[in-house]
Amino acid sequence: MTLHDTLDQDRRELVELTDDLLGRHCDLDFLRARIDDGTAHTPGLWSRLAETGLVSALVAEEQGGAGLSPAHLSGVLHSLGRHAVPEPYLETAVLAATVLGALPGPVADTWLPRIAAGDAIVVVRLGELTPLVPYAADADLLLDLADDGAVRAFTADELEVTPVAALDPLRPLARVVLAGAGTEVGDDSAVVARTRTLALAGAACLLAGASQRLLDLTVEYVAVREQFGRPVGSFQAVKHKAADLAVMVDMATAAALSAFDAVDEPDGPRRAAAAKAYAGDAAARANVDALQLHGGIGFTWEYHLHIWLKRAMGLAASYGTTTALRRDLARELLARVAGERRG
Repeated sequence: MTLHDTLDQDRRELVELTDDLLGRHCDLDFLRARIDDGTAHTPGLWSRLAETGLVSALVAEEQGGAGLSPAHLSGVLHSLGRHAVPEPYLETAVLAATVLGALPGPVADTWLPRIAAGDAIVVVRLGELTPLVPYAADADLLLDLADDGAVRAFTADELEVTPVAALDPLRPLARVVLAGAGTEVGDDSAVVARTRTLALAGAACLLAGASQRLLDLTVEYVAVREQFGRPVGSFQAVKHKAADLAVMVDMATAAALSAFDAVDEPDGPRRAAAAKAYAGDAAARANVDALQLHGGIGFTWEYHLHIWLKRAMGLAASYGTTTALRRDLARELLARVAGERRG
């Protein structure tokens, strides 16, 4: 068995573990209860994710984790998107764990074991990518990553956090003002750049998962909804629309998973931005088609389609919009072409 085969097997097992856990503990009743309570993050579900080792996956073994690479978690993130999990997994288990793991010192020694044990929520602010910080109101620690590579840590009592009305109530957002001096974690522009790439690729995986759920719900619905004595899914126009959406979602998933696996490749940042932009397009298409094919019931509060509609829209606007990412990619391409011509 090759190293690649071993990685694929590990990833499949992690996805199966994630799906099994979320199928039992993050069903529709659970999500509805979180919306009704006005509270997304719950210690119960977060503890279950930690107990299975998913939260500690990227934490080094000596800090209480599994010491895995990000490539192990692309499918896990996709599954979290499909289940609309109301927890800061990307922010804490991926981004924060990566930053602290790359910048050893007192802050990392204190907080990485707590992350691994599921005892702490640590979120990351990435400059202009995060004007609103997800789950900031639930955070025990915030890592502020500056464009120049400086990383500082701020505990909850060093922050002024103002929750804002988010489109997706299961992914709360807040404005954050740094009210204290914080603690220096390190200074490494490469770490900041890698974290940005992980954020884009990770958000793309979550977004592709949400789009997949929208597609699945739609296919299930048109297979049972009847008109003129037959399922509406049997009509050619509906088949074509569903098939076109399936192709787009599959392409978004492939791009997202590949980008997350390739964060350390030379073209990793470009692939992550492209994957996030395309996943945003697929999500927009999934939203429109899901609503259209569900008909009037898709707009109702009582039906559950809105959970994934809002999750897709919220994620598409996070860590760079489709328009902003495409603009940045175009500028980079034009600059490279101009440089080649001058050379």
